[in-house]
Amino acid sequence: MVRYGGKKAALVGCLTALLVCSGIVSAKLLARPFFPGGPAGAGMINLPYMVQDGQGNQWRVYQYGQIQQTGNMPIYSQGAMLMINGNQPAVLRNQARVVDEKTGEIALEHMNMQGFDVTRRILIDKETNVVRYVDIVKNTQNTDQQVNLMIQTTLNYGVNTAANVPDAKRKGQDVGWVAQTGAGAAVAEVFAGKNTKNPMRIDWQNGNNVVSGSIQLNIPAGKEMAVVHLHAIQPTQDAAANWVRNLKESDILKTLPHDIRKLVVNFAGTQGMIGDVEILRGDLLDVVELKSGDQLKGTLKESAYDLTTFYGPVSVPVDRVIGLLNVGQFRPRQLVVTVDGQIFGGTLKKETMDLQLSSGQVTQIPLSQVSRVGYRKRADEPEEWTFEKPIVLMRTGERIGVKMPAGPIECQTRYGRLSLKPEQIAAVVLQSEDTSVHEFHLTDGSKFTGLLSADAFDMKLDAAAGAPEQSVKFPVSSIARLQFTPKVGEPDDATPTIRLANEDELVGTITGQLKVDTAFDTIQINASEIRSMVHPKEGSVDVQVVLWDGSSLSGQLQELELPCQLGGGVEMRVPVSLLVEYNQPQPQPSHEMEDRIRTVIADLNADDWKKRDRAQAALVSMGPVAISTLKKMRENQPPEAQKRIAEILNELEKQKDKKPCAATGTSPGASAQPQVPVPQGVLIENFLTQ
Repeated sequence: MVRYGGKKAALVGCLTALLVCSGIVSAKLLARPFFPGGPAGAGMINLPYMVQDGQGNQWRVYQYGQIQQTGNMPIYSQGAMLMINGNQPAVLRNQARVVDEKTGEIALEHMNMQGFDVTRRILIDKETNVVRYVDIVKNTQNTDQQVNLMIQTTLNYGVNTAANVPDAKRKGQDVGWVAQTGAGAAVAEVFAGKNTKNPMRIDWQNGNNVVSGSIQLNIPAGKEMAVVHLHAIQPTQDAAANWVRNLKESDILKTLPHDIRKLVVNFAGTQGMIGDVEILRGDLLDVVELKSGDQLKGTLKESAYDLTTFYGPVSVPVDRVIGLLNVGQFRPRQLVVTVDGQIFGGTLKKETMDLQLSSGQVTQIPLSQVSRVGYRKRADEPEEWTFEKPIVLMRTGERIGVKMPAGPIECQTRYGRLSLKPEQIAAVVLQSEDTSVHEFHLTDGSKFTGLLSADAFDMKLDAAAGAPEQSVKFPVSSIARLQFTPKVGEPDDATPTIRLANEDELVGTITGQLKVDTAFDTIQINASEIRSMVHPKEGSVDVQVVLWDGSSLSGQLQELELPCQLGGGVEMRVPVSLLVEYNQPQPQPSHEMEDRIRTVIADLNADDWKKRDRAQAALVSMGPVAISTLKKMRENQPPEAQKRIAEILNELEKQKDKKPCAATGTSPGASAQPQVPVPQGVLIENFLTQ
């Protein structure tokens, strides 16, 4: 810092006094520390916006919202560059608005391109060297629009090593990218939250210093969506990876206003909000907030929360309750929130809240005067609500834990009446913007539409250990979603799939025997030997079948329905007219081929090593078609044969990777990104407006 003395100090002092006395500036403004380009107060600022961190680097935010570092070993050359459908949004002015004077968070607003309005909220934490972006894209058109949103970062230094950080909660999904740079420090780029259904795809080529994250958004007319991403500097690549793994979404999103937080599609959200209302919590004492805004603190003396609900009476033990919300203007109801994230809604039998004040006095507060109630935080509370057990999500916003049903779930589908075991079902979605029927998601990854046969479900609440059992009855018309397990199988390259014209997707195989009337004869084939089946032309009744050995034939199936068995054991019959594509990466060889493989396998345990080597070479020469048979026969072989089969399978897997994939309806190398629906939080709005 430069210090002035003598005449210069006196001159500065006189000038300061003159400005304050004349009213041109305030003493408060002159007393505020000023960073060049940074916010001197709430309002508009000119770009670049600059923040100096503790390592001697200066972060700069430029006109399009991209960040850059200058100074002592700066890592970021151009970070977080935003592209919408391959283009940068147009910027009308070189200014930003300070949205939080305390943190210095700024917003670049009304960046536009044809049909879209874009806002970029940027928060730079100069102490931790972490930059948080919230990119909000609004569809200003009267029709739905597809958006390819990409975030690209370029580093100043080369990348020595790099790796994606996988999502521990979702197989095959990544949350971020970390890299060790030539500057000694490492970077961490976070493009998604844990367990999100809508991750960004991360792209980085080995030897390059550019990384990007991209996501496909389907934004309805007049609606908006938001994407959150983080950019950070860490000492080493291992430290960066650990930092990404230990990130808590509640910490990342807690400073965001709720109306923005609910727009975010690539983070699962936080558990501190229910609809538009924040759950009130105390620190050392319990809190009762009145509708007047006053808050009383002390110790709540309630013994239990007894509710009258439309699905039956419910009693929630007080040791499970963390908060209560009094919602609804005309017909007030109470929402009781439990420590594991359940929400029970109804009318409390007791019309007062008993609170012991710190003075020792016990006061009874009329429930009609209460806005929110919050218990002090407990040491054993989970940091995140996981919902691993069966839950029922109501259309009115309640989230209720239940025990797994004992009997089957009956439903009517396009494939006939099905009786599904509860353990075969991941979830049933009864409220969807895409369809008026029910969506069934199975644990094997299959999904199809239909209608539940029952009008109501008799269920038992998931009570705490030692608590009395409670039975309730949920009308089907009041349920938004039945979730029995969040664990759903994700098809890989070896998984057989059936894609249908009504957008249903089944994970399983066609079974039995099929007869194909060709131009020259009727060919009978075993369904287990089919590699793929499609209609050669859209709307055609003919099919083209590719067999295990590469043979193909076209003709008309004599059967009108295809018998199928899904991976979870469900059997159904699929109309041939609905078939778009059947793909079985590992078809069974013919019986003759299996007999030949079985004969050759026997020689893998021969006394003569030359005979063993010849048998191994012969099996490798058969190609990937032998994989399924080898896997099936491996367990019953002697140790020497099992060892050689493992080596053979390794070689055949390499051969399979080199072969072009069977037709899938997409071009080679095309990336299938998820279409993100309109984000919806817990459906609590009905309660809040009653």
